[in-house]
Amino acid sequence: MPAFYNKHLGIKYGEGYYFDPAYCAQIERCEELFLYEVFGKYGFGSADPVPSGNFIIQPVDIIMGTQDAQWRFPDDGTVESWGTPWKGLSIADISAIDPREAAYHPVIDRMLAQYTELCEFVGEKADLFWSKTGLMNVHTPYTTAHQLCGEDLFVTMLTEPESALVIFWKIWDIYKAIFARVTEVTGSSLTRVQLGDCSAAMLSEQVYRNVVLPVNKQICAKFNSAGYHSCGPSTHLLTAFADLHGVDAIELGPGTDIRSAHHLMPHRHLKPLIDPVAMKDMNPDGVSSMVENIIRDAEGSPSTTLCTWALDRETPLENVEALLQQVYDINKSVYLELVEG
Repeated sequence: MPAFYNKHLGIKYGEGYYFDPAYCAQIERCEELFLYEVFGKYGFGSADPVPSGNFIIQPVDIIMGTQDAQWRFPDDGTVESWGTPWKGLSIADISAIDPREAAYHPVIDRMLAQYTELCEFVGEKADLFWSKTGLMNVHTPYTTAHQLCGEDLFVTMLTEPESALVIFWKIWDIYKAIFARVTEVTGSSLTRVQLGDCSAAMLSEQVYRNVVLPVNKQICAKFNSAGYHSCGPSTHLLTAFADLHGVDAIELGPGTDIRSAHHLMPHRHLKPLIDPVAMKDMNPDGVSSMVENIIRDAEGSPSTTLCTWALDRETPLENVEALLQQVYDINKSVYLELVEG
């Protein structure tokens, strides 16, 4: 997280990180040099960093911006969207929203202009949201609706599920309209979808199956392949997640039973999310044990990736070292077994 680098390097992110390519390149260089200096023996960082060239803002924040939520750019964090723009709107009001207006909102214009500037700065490496790789990276309509509508959405899902579906499909139409502009500018074609369902764990299995799963399944069916993300404790939803056809990789939040996940989804690439609170509060031995247990629980999956996506300001460097060392040791052991076998 930006707060991690802000503490260790004193760098400030702010608006320039997104809309000033030279400043963004400076920050990325500082990050990569730091990672190389501290964790280079594990393959992290670079002694000679080059700009990534990819412009990325969280998909839900993009939608929020097009609906006139307030964007804030903290010095030690990513973009923050403030407000619930659809709170209090009727279903008729939401139905009347034109996705094209979102796609041609000044927020999108500004991002496309930034892409043009990136092309001048890094040439063919320039990209928007990884679209040149064929990826459509979005939050699910449900998780996006939670941000747009606030807590009222849960009442709608329980009492008027058909109205909730109207909201979800409107959001999907907005995403499609925005990415149509993106792909037109980047000259890319989208073949894979990554669905971030950050609010999934807040639902019971029954509500998820009745209202959210059908939408997610239909979206996945429109692409050659799909990835899925649920960053909350999701054990109670695993059987529903197993019904998401076309998903070949799944990220699962701390507290999720990874052994059960592998049993229910034996052919999927498992991506357990490492608990950022544990990374902050445990000692190195505790981190090593946690990592070992997670990898053991995922044993037998085609592959396993540990997602350490939220190392925060107070995460001790020795805990990061413990995690990396444990993964290194396990990988080395597996490699030797393969060679000897």
